[in-house]
Amino acid sequence: MDTRWSRIEGLSPQCLDKYGLTALGLNLTRVALRRPNLGRHEATGILRPALQTPPLYRSYATDAVSRPKAHTGRTTSAPRKKTATAKITAPATGLGSGAATSKPATRKTKPKAKSKSKPKPRTKAKSTKARKKSPKTKAKPAKKKKALKPEEKERLVVKELKAKALSPPKRVANSAFAVLLAEKQREVRKFEGSGSVAKECSKIYRSFTPEQREHYNHIANHNKASYDSTYRNWILSHSPIQILEANTARVALKKRSKSPRSWPKLRDERLVTGLRTSFAAFNAQRHRSGDFAGMKLGEAAKLIGAEWRALSENDKKPFLQEGEEDLARYEQEVKAVYNRDVKRETVKA
Repeated sequence: MDTRWSRIEGLSPQCLDKYGLTALGLNLTRVALRRPNLGRHEATGILRPALQTPPLYRSYATDAVSRPKAHTGRTTSAPRKKTATAKITAPATGLGSGAATSKPATRKTKPKAKSKSKPKPRTKAKSTKARKKSPKTKAKPAKKKKALKPEEKERLVVKELKAKALSPPKRVANSAFAVLLAEKQREVRKFEGSGSVAKECSKIYRSFTPEQREHYNHIANHNKASYDSTYRNWILSHSPIQILEANTARVALKKRSKSPRSWPKLRDERLVTGLRTSFAAFNAQRHRSGDFAGMKLGEAAKLIGAEWRALSENDKKPFLQEGEEDLARYEQEVKAVYNRDVKRETVKA
């Protein structure tokens, strides 16, 4: 035990041990220290009432223990039954008899018997026989599409042809009168039809001075040059096969259109020049002669056809040879540009 506190109060270690200060701790001795003028007996008197009864501790596992009544001379009431679980034991700290402490007693529980696991019932082995498959439900027949009317079929055909025909850049004013008309249309925002504006422009155009005409011609030439450059770049952005398919679609659309100037062919220098047959060579020679000047094309074609049929084999030889040479040229160019062969059976001589 530390003898520091006994030296300050003038109490011997034996006296402190006698009154059980070791069990109470240092709180009671501090009370005596607050009054240093007390003598040994006075300090002992302050500590003695608190030292008569040792402190009792209550644990949560036991019932409350009342203060023993043997020192008062009274007899206790009916003896309490001892519980098997609550036992107060003094800690083995080597202290006096007046400083007994208690520890919470542990409740002894019997170990539970392990429950025996019941054996699982054996399942019957699955039979290897294949189960009868349930009959599959027959798929419902697909509904037949309604037959399209001729008008609806024609609309679909025209729609596909327009998709193949391609859309080139929009044309610009490429003449002096067209430039003047475009200017007047921008100035006059609200007008009744284009005819009134065109009539007004025609009057103005006829009254042009040479300087004005030169000015509008210069603008028209500039517009034409810029459009030609834009158009050529647009053509080169497509392959020759695409341009050929577009021209084929445009021919079909032109036949279905009421306007003869609609759907013109796309101009591309990469396209293969058409085949020139032996009859085409004879026809060109006859037109160059001037014998059919002033005649309609239909009338001239009938006469030229009759002459061709009346020619002998020796007279047709130069034209047939020219047709063979042009056919060889056509086959070579089609193979190089379109990457396909020409069937001679389908080519007319």
